[in-house]
Amino acid sequence: MNQNKISLAKKTLQHLEKKKLRDINLKNFLSNSKVPNMNNKIDLIININEFFDFQLKKNLVNIEKSSQRDMLFEIMMARYDILNEYRASVKNIINHIISRPQGVLKLIPKLIESKILIATFANVNPSGIQGVIKIKIIFVLYYITLFTWFNDENESLEKTMSVLDKYLNNIEKFIKFS
Repeated sequence: MNQNKISLAKKTLQHLEKKKLRDINLKNFLSNSKVPNMNNKIDLIININEFFDFQLKKNLVNIEKSSQRDMLFEIMMARYDILNEYRASVKNIINHIISRPQGVLKLIPKLIESKILIATFANVNPSGIQGVIKIKIIFVLYYITLFTWFNDENESLEKTMSVLDKYLNNIEKFIKFS
């Protein structure tokens, strides 16, 4: 991720700490930006998602290699920890998406790419029919757990960890991580 996109993501997240996404005047907001192809607010959200993926990659150095299940847990929690750093902004984005669900269609491919990244980091092969099924399950698992994160005001994210652990245990009954 280049420095211009990182700067724009940070600027957008900072702005969203106090203001709603709908209040951004895109033309004024992007007037000094050197990031091409920012045509709408969904593009800003996609850029933020890419920034979170970039942050996750940097943080993976600290994640211990272990079973796929344990690595999925650690990687997803690392992602929620990143979201927690920008909690007010992320909640603002989620509320925006919920209020304007038509924009989700443009986001879905990028969100799937993020879950493929998570799977790959956890040594879950995303290829083939089994890989596609695993990615879909990781996608659903991530967003179900995101709703717990949304309401988990504890800085240690205990509720989120507990729910993620429970869901991973349930998933293991149906899918063999190998």
